Amino acid sequence: MAAKPLTCDERVDRKAILAMAGSFRVAFDFEETEVLAPGYEKRPPLGTEALELVAVAADSKGRVSLQHLLLIDGGVTKHWRQDWAFEDRELLEFKGRNTWAGRQVSADEARCSWTQAVFEVDDSPRYEGIGRWRHDAQGSVWQSNETWRPLPRREYTKRSDYDVLLGVNRHRITRTGWEHEQANVKLVLSPQHSLVRERGLNRYTRVDAETTALAASYWQATGVFWQLVRAEWTRVLAARTSLQLSTEVAGARLYEPLFERAEARVEPAATSVFIHETIARYLVGAAEPSASMPGRKP
Repeated sequence: MAAKPLTCDERVDRKAILAMAGSFRVAFDFEETEVLAPGYEKRPPLGTEALELVAVAADSKGRVSLQHLLLIDGGVTKHWRQDWAFEDRELLEFKGRNTWAGRQVSADEARCSWTQAVFEVDDSPRYEGIGRWRHDAQGSVWQSNETWRPLPRREYTKRSDYDVLLGVNRHRITRTGWEHEQANVKLVLSPQHSLVRERGLNRYTRVDAETTALAASYWQATGVFWQLVRAEWTRVLAARTSLQLSTEVAGARLYEPLFERAEARVEPAATSVFIHETIARYLVGAAEPSASMPGRKP
């Protein structure tokens, strides 16, 4: 029997993506489940809760950008960002050791698919995957291909015994919000071997918008600044087929000077110069003039 032709509806997919925007109480849970390396001992499970605003940073045909803003300890922290693009032919893949490289996606792989590019709190790249949304009576689900990722923020300041998080993402829209499931493997690069499997489940339960009003105020006050940061990263990536970043410069991580500047009232031209010069200090190697990773995401 011939296989059914692949069908898709970009409008239905976009509706599912935009359903991840709003105000949420989030439960973050991670648990190492299966030891893969002799002698390795599983670490204790990690679990925490927080309030989070997911703001729509950009929304146009075939593209949606969602910015997460975390409310913790009485303040607001700019969190991760997820950019979605329909039938995208370009992926920026993490290769380990603070290095990323572009990959061209085939037309067949891109057809009816959405890429999800995930960015750090300073808007530098983190990882990118590709997959298709599936919709049925139970809801909407998107699942990525297997991707390499840098160590998560919950571990990179505490651990140095592995180099890459190898994972599959699943985003599921639910009646009360949405869920982000992860099936991960912690990978050592030299010599390459796996330490342990990890299960992640982040549950986003919708709450009243008033509970995240502080995050909304922060985003209103700083949104223009972070738009300029995103624009600078677009220029950086458009000039390169690969990217390598320094973890620290003069003892500071990239997010530190950007966070400090975000709330300063400085006119846009001076701010753009500051952003350009700050990001440039963390770039390793010169751009390749003939190379390009065009239109990397909004």
